[in-house]
Amino acid sequence: MRSLSCVLIREGPSDDWFLPILLRRALEELVVEFFPACREVQEVRSLPKAGNQSPEPVLAALKQERGTFDVVLYHHDGAPPAKSGPVLERMRQTWRTSDFEEPLVVVVPMRETEAWLLADQAALVRALNVRKLGRAPASGSEVESCPDPKAVVETLLRDEAGMNPKKNGVLRNFYVSVAENAGIAELRKVPAFQQWWNDMIEALEGLGYQHG
Repeated sequence: MRSLSCVLIREGPSDDWFLPILLRRALEELVVEFFPACREVQEVRSLPKAGNQSPEPVLAALKQERGTFDVVLYHHDGAPPAKSGPVLERMRQTWRTSDFEEPLVVVVPMRETEAWLLADQAALVRALNVRKLGRAPASGSEVESCPDPKAVVETLLRDEAGMNPKKNGVLRNFYVSVAENAGIAELRKVPAFQQWWNDMIEALEGLGYQHG
């Protein structure tokens, strides 16, 4: 019986409200479907002090955690590509030449993490505590064409639920609720999320996790 432990290098503080919960839920579904011998997916632990722009502090933080994880999840928003592309490639190259044996799997929402919050309208309705959305935003694969997902999230809170997104705790509670309820099948309609899903399967295969 095998378990799975992942650590997360994330971009911003608000990503901690959403990604660790969502990615753990996704991994639980992934191993049930593909690697049933994996009986436990541990909590995805975020390492906020690592930053994500430069490889050196990332590696330094991970050395402090050596032996406690199977996979490193490296998050960076995908837009603009001219900015994110070089950062991702620099991290990949540094990882390949490091002495870490664990795989590094990138988590790259397009344009930003908030796009993934919008993917499942049923989860939005529940998080906003409304019966239905008066003006539904883009969902599914369409979220990647949304020019400003963060602004859409704030508009939903203000216009649909009558909440002030600037009020302490409102955004956090919303992010956590969506992370806990978003359908993974809906997220998999989003190309960037499906890419992460495929990369995780490849990483676990490389670690010797057996298909059922």
